[in-house]
Amino acid sequence: MRNCAIYDNKALNFFRGFCGFLALAGFLFQNMWLVLITSLLFFFGMLSMNFNFIYQFYSLFSKSVLKQKITPIEKDPGELKFVYAFTSLCFMVSFLMIYANFYVDVAWGISLVVSFLTLLASFANICAAALMYVIFKKIMRR
Repeated sequence: MRNCAIYDNKALNFFRGFCGFLALAGFLFQNMWLVLITSLLFFFGMLSMNFNFIYQFYSLFSKSVLKQKITPIEKDPGELKFVYAFTSLCFMVSFLMIYANFYVDVAWGISLVVSFLTLLASFANICAAALMYVIFKKIMRR
């Protein structure tokens, strides 16, 4: 089993909040391109934390400009990749449904629900996708 990686909790929460508000703005303005951008941000974050531009920007800004100390949090790298992949997939499915004009209302509903869950993860540290990961991991161990 791999060791847990240490991340900046404030930067993770900032990234989640930024993406949640971006997707919420996409819903409110009925702009499918904001949903696509949100999906791509999560996809790049899944590939590597070095590609998570919002996380890197906030982490650099808080350390160098604001002189804040990092708030460390240990996470399983597989958990973070699963969360980012699942969230990216949900937003991408929503975007593709809207783009194809296929069940558009359902697609906007998916986008709205995922944006609210992302904001919940940002502000309350309750991540539904992380809970799914833990449950799947326990099921696979049996």
